[in-house]
Amino acid sequence: MSDHLERRDRVLDLVKAGSLDEAYKLLWPADSQAWCEMMAPIMEAEGSGYEPTNPLLALWCYEQAKALYEAEVSGATSGGEGMALMTEGRGSHLGRKIWLLKTQNIE
Repeated sequence: MSDHLERRDRVLDLVKAGSLDEAYKLLWPADSQAWCEMMAPIMEAEGSGYEPTNPLLALWCYEQAKALYEAEVSGATSGGEGMALMTEGRGSHLGRKIWLLKTQNIE
């Protein structure tokens, strides 16, 4: 797990520095359901933090969070688990946040 924590910290440092290509390479491919489960809410929180001052960075974080939530659901080990996660709608609320940012005419 400490590898995941170090990797998480590195991803967040890269995002903060605006090195999104490098951050993306550490986020993906997601190597486990645990990684997705850990990183999805972290990336969402990062997006919320950047939204007031850096909408483009917030958008990137939200898009990654949404994809991580989706990867978590698809990595479920049983049909019942997958259905439960889908029913929970993990990450579905991010679609609206992403749409709102994209319609703000940010550049």
